[in-house]
Amino acid sequence: MMGNQAMARGAIEAGVQLVTGYPGTPASEIIETISESETDVKVQWSTNEKVAFDLAVGGAIVGARSMVCMKNAGLNWIADMLMTVVYGGVRGGLVIAVADDPGAHYSSNEQDTRMMALYARIPCLEPANQQEAKDFIRLGMEASEELELPVLVRSVTRLSHASGDATLGEIRRERNELAFDKHWKVPYRWNVYGPPGPVSKHEWLFEHADKAKELVGRIDEPYNVLSPSEGSRIGVIAPGIAYGYVVEALATLSLEVNLLKLGTPYPLPEEKVKELIGLCEKVLVVEEGEPVVELQVRSLAQRMRAGVEVLGRHENRVMEPHGELTHDMVRQGLAKVAGVEYEERAGPGGSLSDLVAPRSSMLCAGCPHLGMYWALKKALQKKGGKVPIINGDIGCYEQGGYGIAAKVVAPSFAEQSRAYPVETPYEMIDTNYIMGGGFGTAQGEYHAGYRDGKIVGLSGDSTFFHANLPTMANAVINRANVLHMILDNRWTAMTGRQPSPCTGVDARGRQTKKLVIEDVVRALGVEFVKRVDPWKLDETQTAIEEALDYDGPSVVISERVCTLQAVRLMQFKPTTLSVDEDKCTGCKSCIQLGCPANTFDVETEKAGIDPVTCVGCGMCAQVCPVDAIG
Repeated sequence: MMGNQAMARGAIEAGVQLVTGYPGTPASEIIETISESETDVKVQWSTNEKVAFDLAVGGAIVGARSMVCMKNAGLNWIADMLMTVVYGGVRGGLVIAVADDPGAHYSSNEQDTRMMALYARIPCLEPANQQEAKDFIRLGMEASEELELPVLVRSVTRLSHASGDATLGEIRRERNELAFDKHWKVPYRWNVYGPPGPVSKHEWLFEHADKAKELVGRIDEPYNVLSPSEGSRIGVIAPGIAYGYVVEALATLSLEVNLLKLGTPYPLPEEKVKELIGLCEKVLVVEEGEPVVELQVRSLAQRMRAGVEVLGRHENRVMEPHGELTHDMVRQGLAKVAGVEYEERAGPGGSLSDLVAPRSSMLCAGCPHLGMYWALKKALQKKGGKVPIINGDIGCYEQGGYGIAAKVVAPSFAEQSRAYPVETPYEMIDTNYIMGGGFGTAQGEYHAGYRDGKIVGLSGDSTFFHANLPTMANAVINRANVLHMILDNRWTAMTGRQPSPCTGVDARGRQTKKLVIEDVVRALGVEFVKRVDPWKLDETQTAIEEALDYDGPSVVISERVCTLQAVRLMQFKPTTLSVDEDKCTGCKSCIQLGCPANTFDVETEKAGIDPVTCVGCGMCAQVCPVDAIG
């Protein structure tokens, strides 16, 4: 099973009662697997990670075994509650299952969420394979109930989305009895302000730190394993998935070292680490991400007054501190520490640029976002001013800022606003950071006084409910003259088409209330609101132009279900368009629409349409200036 499926199975085996989360690659399959299981688990996609965590905390307070699931970026959303709930802890087990993304394959950063566990002073478990991914969820649930603290289980992309063997365990059929006692073991246990107050409750947390260390000391084979090597004075500590890289590298280099496989990066199993340090002159810490283990090992070695050199990806660096671990990186680091020859593995002949054509990420054929971007581009050409700014958000539409892989862009050192030609939808977004960032940065640009062009903020339907309700309210009460475009395709499409508040189904696929964005926006006080079908390019362009002319916050809702999902659910029957080559002038307007079904023959200088991918949406026919597509 995949790592995420294994984590889901671990929760089921642990007798989890409540599971919450928000879709985010590479973590989404945890909840999807549980939602498809025939169990009595209460499971839901929440509107954002903070809401999901609050729900899980509530479940744990009344004694239910609870789990919240998210990707690395989602952990930032729960920081406020996380840093506070640990002052009183929980009654039922509470596991925070997080999938990090080293290498930023699906994310805007490479953050290491183990740092948050260290900051919150809660235990962190880091599985090395699919078996441990399953076991650590169960182990984390049991540890959480014993310590009365949340436990974080950290996976990474290479584990979450890779498949491996796992032996299934027995499912816990009993369920925790629910109860509530406001003074359970501690006065005002669940009210951080209740007497004796937050400082006293912070003291309670520190008292539990020693219990966590003692618990980690009991986590033995096969999770924290020291393998001594006679005659070697080199030690290697490898938490989580790094262990697999190290084992392969040692075999390739024919090296013998004292190896500590680590499943608990925080707190450390200090006795095992001390034993390793005592055997070594050099200790290399190989970990995916920040120096969570490295810093603790340095501190421990200093307290031991051990004459050992601690190396890693940061201080005394032998591997780069950024990017994802690779087999070559680990082999090179180990060879450097051991002082042995290292030959980089030979790849295929020639450079990548000789072997692979530059290929950009693309939206799907018939994607409604293509029509929205085309209409927005045309509207801004007429109404946008000198240098308009388009502020993006997180979703499929973020590809509007991915650029064209084959196009080389030189850095600019201009002192004034500067406009750039936009040929395709993939060059339109100017700023893009986080969920909810687009509306906020747009308002900041306006209130700071930017007037060189119109300002636009983009958001998807799921992202709108996730992070932009307060931002929209802020635009109204502070009169931001900004166009907010909400791209409603009815699903959380980018992460695998999980339901959004606009879909009308829940995590189990049952019918539920379908929220209407226009109603919500009007309730927040926005007076200019237009709904458009982005496949109708002229109508969409006209609505955007009117919104750009409006003095005050305006909203245009681009409303059409994700084409790929509509085809899958048989809500839409694809047809195929074709090009009349006698009419085609080779102007490439259809190519600039950005649809992957549109092709161009450089020899005949004629456009074409791929019949395999075309869905017959008709947008390219509307774009063609000579009516060559039909």
